Amino acid sequence: MSEFTVFGAGAMGTAMSHLLACNGHDVFMWARRKEIADQINRKRENAEYMPTLILPENVRATTSLEECATTARRMIIAIPSHAVNELCTKLSKHVSSNAYWLSVVKGMDTRTKCTISELLHNKISVKKDRVATLSGPNFAIEIVNKIPTVAVIGSQCNSTASLFKRSLTNNYFLITTTNDLSGVEISGILKNIGAIALGIVDGLNFGDNTRGAIFPIFIKEAFEIGTKIFGAEQYTLLGPAFLGDIITTAFSDKSRNRVLGLIASKRITNLPIHTFVAEGRNNAEIIRSLAKSRKIKIPITEFVYSVLNGTKPFIAFDSMWKQIRELTTL
Repeated sequence: MSEFTVFGAGAMGTAMSHLLACNGHDVFMWARRKEIADQINRKRENAEYMPTLILPENVRATTSLEECATTARRMIIAIPSHAVNELCTKLSKHVSSNAYWLSVVKGMDTRTKCTISELLHNKISVKKDRVATLSGPNFAIEIVNKIPTVAVIGSQCNSTASLFKRSLTNNYFLITTTNDLSGVEISGILKNIGAIALGIVDGLNFGDNTRGAIFPIFIKEAFEIGTKIFGAEQYTLLGPAFLGDIITTAFSDKSRNRVLGLIASKRITNLPIHTFVAEGRNNAEIIRSLAKSRKIKIPITEFVYSVLNGTKPFIAFDSMWKQIRELTTL
């Protein structure tokens, strides 16, 4: 029996599996596609998502969800948010009530507007004290290259957070824990929207002054959304989970969300979701809906939503700038 199952064989799933294996744990890795599972088992590599990385022998891969669900008691979900609902439906017949779950997904379910921890509770009856979520400035490629990295694990239960912290921590991957599960989870969601916004602004060539204006306005916007809608603690948002992550993703072209913003600034928005997964695309729509229902002013989120839904970027920017101008004169 493996100690861990990692659901997902993309970049982050591969990085988590590699990290656990290097820390001495046996890992069962679920891949949606048979050719990826076979490549991992035969060649010890996942060339499509993590080229040049050699996976240790204590990582095995399969396409069988039943095998994964019954092999380990510590589960890590590392798939795109739009696929989690379906995964939970398929897992519901197999999972044990004794399992512990860690989500490294930085997104929400579009249909239900639930976070991943809520989906796990609602769809497969995972107890709330057995769920944790990880966020922070954590590019998968830098994790496998053993670049110094900090992450935050949030859970309502200290022992659940500590369980995953002990398993993942080493001398280059450091983890802090908090009881603010909602704060950690919404941090990973909100930073995606900010990264897209900065990508659009940079793609429009407005310059450093404009970037420096938009960034703190979005930080304020995110704080209001996080605290008023999701009950996040400010200390969580000020730490690596949100502030550290958005600094990483909004200013680096390793970020899919920033790249999506750069592409959208050129009026290319109809990218196939399964070939370019940027969580912020769905996040913006969900957060916009929730914020409007609470009458929270969200000029940056509205800007991102408008551009991703076909509004000409300069027109969307003018509308956002008008809102910002009104806010600064209050």
